[in-house]
Amino acid sequence: MNTIAPRDINLAANNNLSQVLTGRAPSVLVQGASGTTGTSSKIRIRGSNSLSLSNEPLLIVDGVRVSNDAANFSYGLGGQTVSRFNDINPEDIENIEVIKGPAGVALYGTAAANGVIQVTTKRGRAGRTQWSAFAETGSLRFAADVPANYAQIGVINSGANAGRRFQNCNIDFQARGTCTPLADSLYSFSPLVTHSPFRDGSRQTYGVSASGGSEGTTFYVAGDWEGEDGVVADNDLARANLRANVRANLRENIDVAVTSGYLSSRLRLPYGDNSGFGSFSAGLRGAAFPCTPQQPCIQGRNAVGTTGPLDTTSFGFSAGVPPREFQFIENRQDIERFTGGVTGNWRPFSWLQATSQAGLDVNNRFDHQLVLPGISQYSVGLFEGSRFAVRNQIRDYTANLTLTANYGLLESLQATSSVGSQYLRSAFASTSAGGSVLAPGTGSLAGASARFSANESNQAVVTVGVYAQQQLAWRDRLFLTGSIRADDNSAFGSEFDLAYYPAISASWVVSEEPFFPELGFLSNLRLRAAYGESGQRPGFRQAETFFSGVSARIGTSDVAAITVGGTGNAQLKPEQSAEHEFGLDASFFNDRVGLEVSRYDKTTQNALVSRVLAPSLGVTRTRFENLGEMNNKGWETLLRANLIDTRPVKWEGTLTYSTNQNLVVDLGENVAPILFNFDNVQRHQAGYPAGSYFVSRIVSFEDKNNDGMISRVNCPTYAGVTNPQIAGGPACEVVLTDTAEFRGTPFPGRQATLNSGVTLFDVVRLNAQLDYRGDQVLYNSSEEFRCSTSVGNCRGVQDRNAPLDEQARAVARLMGSYDGYIQKADFVKLREIGVTLMAPQRVVSRFNASALSLTLAGRNLKTWTDYLGVDPEVNSTATGNFTVADYDAVPPVRYWTARINVNF
Repeated sequence: MNTIAPRDINLAANNNLSQVLTGRAPSVLVQGASGTTGTSSKIRIRGSNSLSLSNEPLLIVDGVRVSNDAANFSYGLGGQTVSRFNDINPEDIENIEVIKGPAGVALYGTAAANGVIQVTTKRGRAGRTQWSAFAETGSLRFAADVPANYAQIGVINSGANAGRRFQNCNIDFQARGTCTPLADSLYSFSPLVTHSPFRDGSRQTYGVSASGGSEGTTFYVAGDWEGEDGVVADNDLARANLRANVRANLRENIDVAVTSGYLSSRLRLPYGDNSGFGSFSAGLRGAAFPCTPQQPCIQGRNAVGTTGPLDTTSFGFSAGVPPREFQFIENRQDIERFTGGVTGNWRPFSWLQATSQAGLDVNNRFDHQLVLPGISQYSVGLFEGSRFAVRNQIRDYTANLTLTANYGLLESLQATSSVGSQYLRSAFASTSAGGSVLAPGTGSLAGASARFSANESNQAVVTVGVYAQQQLAWRDRLFLTGSIRADDNSAFGSEFDLAYYPAISASWVVSEEPFFPELGFLSNLRLRAAYGESGQRPGFRQAETFFSGVSARIGTSDVAAITVGGTGNAQLKPEQSAEHEFGLDASFFNDRVGLEVSRYDKTTQNALVSRVLAPSLGVTRTRFENLGEMNNKGWETLLRANLIDTRPVKWEGTLTYSTNQNLVVDLGENVAPILFNFDNVQRHQAGYPAGSYFVSRIVSFEDKNNDGMISRVNCPTYAGVTNPQIAGGPACEVVLTDTAEFRGTPFPGRQATLNSGVTLFDVVRLNAQLDYRGDQVLYNSSEEFRCSTSVGNCRGVQDRNAPLDEQARAVARLMGSYDGYIQKADFVKLREIGVTLMAPQRVVSRFNASALSLTLAGRNLKTWTDYLGVDPEVNSTATGNFTVADYDAVPPVRYWTARINVNF
């Protein structure tokens, strides 16, 4: 387990929970997807465990299980979505425990296979009321370099259009003799630079809190407001947080704690990624000409001749209209969320404690889209206008009861016994409606007059569990813990009974043994080992056969009918992960240096795989079965050091390093590899990491006829793609493999982070974080699509003076291989820096304050990488479990912030 305290983190550079976690603990991977304000990240702890279910960790706040769905928007916006994970306010957090070891997660049962993130919010302490306030302001900036769009002008060599101007005389057409390029007629232009849709975003946050109380009652109350305008005009976020935590000693042996938090959020999201409406994507796919009233261009990428319909309005963007027209489309999400819990402790005897807990997480989500009529000329549908609205209600209920007894078996042997039970219920309800052709001046469903739609969805899943745990401590140096948990869940198949999760762990402070030699530099040495099991339930109704309502046409009437909605499996059971771990914890030089090393090996059995069913069964095409097996193993290292500890200078640092080897052991008998992602470049295949890239590999390329170009003339047929055959032309200049080969994985096999802080004379503090990820590749689908026949505006397609390897990538793409766009994506990123100025006490006292500080901070400041795309840390399919691609996603933006903190 790793503990993270946000009070020790520069919150001016970390404005949400995902950012707070980034680089703070080994084997915790936070994969940001985009620089769009309010969008989600993928979080993995010790790799991915499931092919079909979520791989996100379990999230618990003050003992209450809360919604942590990473896909939280009802409409497709091209790729990005919203996560409920970032609803948790970092300002209110006391500490975060990342529970990833087998013994720790076993007690959480059916849901903890992906690890547990346990958040404890701030509490009051007895004494005078302490007030704290802060104000923060900052800017966001699109800081990435973008590629230019290219076009080669030429003349057609033969046929009816011989001698006429051709707007797309690319390298492939030149090699085939279709056209001849004109001198000095290679055009390059980027509408993202000349007519940038980006702006300098802004950020403001203000908050105040109070804490204190008496010996009998303590409290913590806080409120803050956050506003952020993204780097495009149709992206902004405004939200308010309120929190009140109270703890009271009702009697000498009874205490009660109440925690409550409320969030009200308003988010507007733009189109992007795999969407023609996105500003960034439309610029990358756009023209090599300005296309303005002052500099018109001929419409059509393959335009022939010098006359034709002129484009004077697109400004070079591929949509044919300027991005501002799409920025009038409103994609909004409104959140009203309450999370609260009550915990009671009763100690009837000095050795016995009973703890009861009840909690509720209520999430009311309203997703709505409005396209005002008469705004966009892009299509008839947009010009007519439309309105869609989806109201979702998510409820998570938690109830726990635990009895704990502490007693001595011998003078040197202490014991702790615990038994408990848990009830969990997760419910989801959704109602949606939509309509098109809005009456002018209206913006609600009442103004729609055509293409109506409506839908309703309801689901609920219940878990009931019991557990027991026994702990033994011998001479406060040897510790042994064993536990067992049994769960029943409403999503299990009817023929499956209970799931059992055992765990055992041991630790030994061997340095305290008499036989251990005294080493002056070694302060403490602990050896540890653990084994444990945890699980993950099937999805809602995956075990049940059910029917879905449809409309059927009989004669001239529509009548209600049903069809098979899903084919169940009565034997369906949870995926079960078994993990063993061993390691050591050591401290040196009077605890000035600390070292933690762990080795883990986790196997997930009964993994759910979608099996194809025979059509003759007359049911759905597939159903889920417990067929697969996966494995994750790796090393974790954490090194802490107080390098200098004097009054003038204090310098401390933390270095984390971790590895992960993921493997699909088995998919089940007669189950073919599972292909997915754009162009099926990713797959799950036994013997390889989950989500691996498989493509036909570029074996070699060579300019055999010395014409300065790489061509596919006289190349054989690859993957069904027939290449042009020209008598007397060069031999094939690109050689590919006949079959798809493993080319890597988008999930890093290595991670390292360096966090360092220096304090000077107790008035200046400097901090920085370097983040490294290695042994990963990324599908540069942005450049692949730009080099495809659909767009064809990349340099490797149009410029015969482009580097040969760049040409070879594009030519191989025409031949059916995406290998040139599966690119090494290792990187080192200067994730954050900060400077904090702390006012001396003599200055602070003038304001009747106890502390005053000013922090200047930056985030996403520099990236060192060999990746050929805009940024290696993007993902255009943020909702996908394993799907990872860089497809026109806005890269992480650069933050600069200033923050004032004052305590009274």
